[in-house]
Amino acid sequence: MGTSHLKRHIETCKKLQGDTSQTPFIGSEKEKYERELEDARVLLKMKTEQIAILEKELNKAKVNAVTRIRTVQEAEQQKPQMEQHQKEEEANEQVEEVQEELAAESAAVDSMETTDQIEATVEGNLNDEYFDVASLREYDRIVNMTFASENEAFHFFNEYAKREGFSVRRSSTKKDRLQNTIKFRQFCCSRQGLREKKYLEMPDRKRPATPISRCDCPVKLCIKLDPKTNRWWVQNFINDHNHDLTAPDCTPFLRSHCSINESQKCEISSMKASGIRICQILEYAALCSGGYENRGYQEKNLYNYTLGHEQSTMLADDADSVLRYFKEREESDPDFFLKYDTKDGCLNRLFWADGQSIVDYAYFGDLVIFYSTYKLNRYNMVVVPFLGCNHHRSTIIFACGIVSCENNETYRWLLEAFLQAMYQKHPESVLTDGDHAMGKAIKSVFKGTAHRICSWHMDRNAQKYIHDPAVVQKFKELLSGIYSREEFEKKWISFAQKVSQRVLSRRWLKRTYKCRESWAAAFVNKKMFLGMSSTQRSEGLNADLHSHIKSKMSLGMAVQKFERRLTHKRTKEAKLDCKSFQKEPVLQTHCPDLEKSAAINYTPRVFRIVRDEIKMAAGLVVNETLSSSMPLRYIVVQIEKAESQYIVHCSIVEDNVEKLACSCAKLETAKLPCRHIFAVLIHMKATCIPRCCIRDRWTKYVKSGFPSDRKGGAFKVSSYLMRYHELNKIAKLIHCEVAKSPEGYLRKMKSLRGRLDRLGIGGIGEICYS
Repeated sequence: MGTSHLKRHIETCKKLQGDTSQTPFIGSEKEKYERELEDARVLLKMKTEQIAILEKELNKAKVNAVTRIRTVQEAEQQKPQMEQHQKEEEANEQVEEVQEELAAESAAVDSMETTDQIEATVEGNLNDEYFDVASLREYDRIVNMTFASENEAFHFFNEYAKREGFSVRRSSTKKDRLQNTIKFRQFCCSRQGLREKKYLEMPDRKRPATPISRCDCPVKLCIKLDPKTNRWWVQNFINDHNHDLTAPDCTPFLRSHCSINESQKCEISSMKASGIRICQILEYAALCSGGYENRGYQEKNLYNYTLGHEQSTMLADDADSVLRYFKEREESDPDFFLKYDTKDGCLNRLFWADGQSIVDYAYFGDLVIFYSTYKLNRYNMVVVPFLGCNHHRSTIIFACGIVSCENNETYRWLLEAFLQAMYQKHPESVLTDGDHAMGKAIKSVFKGTAHRICSWHMDRNAQKYIHDPAVVQKFKELLSGIYSREEFEKKWISFAQKVSQRVLSRRWLKRTYKCRESWAAAFVNKKMFLGMSSTQRSEGLNADLHSHIKSKMSLGMAVQKFERRLTHKRTKEAKLDCKSFQKEPVLQTHCPDLEKSAAINYTPRVFRIVRDEIKMAAGLVVNETLSSSMPLRYIVVQIEKAESQYIVHCSIVEDNVEKLACSCAKLETAKLPCRHIFAVLIHMKATCIPRCCIRDRWTKYVKSGFPSDRKGGAFKVSSYLMRYHELNKIAKLIHCEVAKSPEGYLRKMKSLRGRLDRLGIGGIGEICYS
């Protein structure tokens, strides 16, 4: 068979040579084509020799296989049934070897047919004055490649497919039965095979059939493991598509070219954990890679990966994972406080506060904002943060609770856990959203603590139950107006008569009047609430949480997201602390001594409030009353409004101001000196703000007594990610320098590609000519 085939090829080559001599070519062109024809003859000779060798080996293998089969058959008649079964398996293995040899013969025939095709192409193209042996040399290069691993072969074939314009996938394998390892692997064009008829003919189909992509394309790359060298060699390669190839600008959308590598997964995981949205990650990847087509993955791939990554972190027992996380926090933070309650084997209530939060409460725990209207996660549990106001007038988080229901018992449990964590220190005041069960719990647990209901919630409820804008305006006057209690009662009677007689409106009216001491300025204006009347700080935190925590998140992920937002707020506080010590404000008022004293003591934001009070003091007149005893009494009057008077009492001991108090009570309610006190200080020619007027909670130095730990445990990552980011950080510094020159860039790229080859990463194989 081989000799006749070879003769046919020799005759064809002679014919080609005769045709070439008769074709009117230019001298140089003729020599070029003759050289190319000679190359084809040499390759033909090599292939013929290889086929002859394979035929000899195949014949030997056939003879050996037949002999072994006969031996097995004779042994079967003499040995027990168990041994007979074992020999049958060995015989089957021998048959498989014969089949592999037959496959090799078939491959050799395919190779000969491919050579025929190349020869025919040469013959046809010589007359067309065009002949390209690049594809022939490319084929010869591929079939003589070896690879260090199966993955390296796939990466090579995938890169080749990307360049040519098609997609690939992993196909069939064969295993070594003794070692149970893969010894043969086939990669094929993604359009290989055909869709089964049963999927085409489905009368009860519920969804529209997906478009057909399979067209039985024969392109494939088969590799086999050489046990002696432990390298993979190309057993067969067919590169003859039966479909059109994809244009270069469409290739990045093919399936095998849309994948996320390990480096990209690390970057994506870090960005997603930071709250960066999918669309922003896609834009960033396109910017870094030089275009949307170069980033290596599409929007669907990114969504699938992030969803799968989140699901992989959701343990079957979500509550246990949360408790394990908090137990780890307890080990690293000795002051960490954790309390939880279960019901029917499920987590029912959870409360925690870390050591830094407990320290913050010791400084800023005079006012607590208690709020619970945000549903945190997939289990419909409610987050109840305990908030406060720090020395920069920024929101600070003291603790957090997560509960499954909102009732009096639950709120009592949370408040008792809060007091236990804070060493039984009660707040001076509490600001809430007006929840009835919450109000009852505050009365029973925080005894003696002033309670105020958010004015914004009261206004919103009024608009809900009163549909007349004029009547709603009357309620707003009652809400914020400074009246005596008697005046309030008279105005309330007048207001109640104007409210609709609807049942809901009358019920709201009765309920609102019953709790008037918690919302009307006439009752709460002399109580300490740091100048706040609404829970806007909680509303801001809710918006922040809503942008980072989604309703479908697991409890564990939601807790970690909350911890990151806590750390974020502490970082902002550290930034403001740095700014307050590094910069000094420009003096603006007519009293530079008092203004400078305020700048030295207060944080920048609080200083601006105090400076405004100093400016307002310029429009006040101070009248001193004659008195031989302490405290001294001053009447402060506004120039434009002489009927508005405020009384300031001043106690002086040994020429030092020991106490100042104003009838407006701002020093007691907001813990800041008012304009009336500053007017008296200016009248007394004071050069600094007395110590009795400065509350530590607003000063720069309030937390100087204890070191702060603002890091928390929110940014702990796996050791793999930590190592990756450390290496990446150093590598970026090197790459920034190398990329400044084209020469350095080329040297570094060559070095990195060599390292990838040594690690067996990528698709670069080793050429090995036999």
